[in-house]
Amino acid sequence: MKKLPGEVYFFVVSWLAIAPAVGVYFAASIIYVKVKHIDPSEIGDFAFLWPVMVISFLTLFLVMQLAAYSKFRTGFFSAWLEMVFGEITAEALYERGRQARLDKQEFRKSDEKR
Repeated sequence: MKKLPGEVYFFVVSWLAIAPAVGVYFAASIIYVKVKHIDPSEIGDFAFLWPVMVISFLTLFLVMQLAAYSKFRTGFFSAWLEMVFGEITAEALYERGRQARLDKQEFRKSDEKR
């Protein structure tokens, strides 16, 4: 995990730090409603479901970052900014990712021969 680019590493660490805590908070709030015999129709609004939305958005960003890293060997937003500012084309991004995967395979083969 330490070999990930800074952007991807940030999203992995932020998901690991925030999502479980927010999930526990949401579960505790459901248990609280059940224990106190509160009518769910009174709290079934947007404010009660914010933990679900936070977890959903963090998971969406995490999946985007990991998918971009596996394909381009860079973070999603970094790749997007490079393309917007004309520093690299989509084909060059794909080629960079393909070359990195080939280099990794060759490295594994050389390690197996030792």
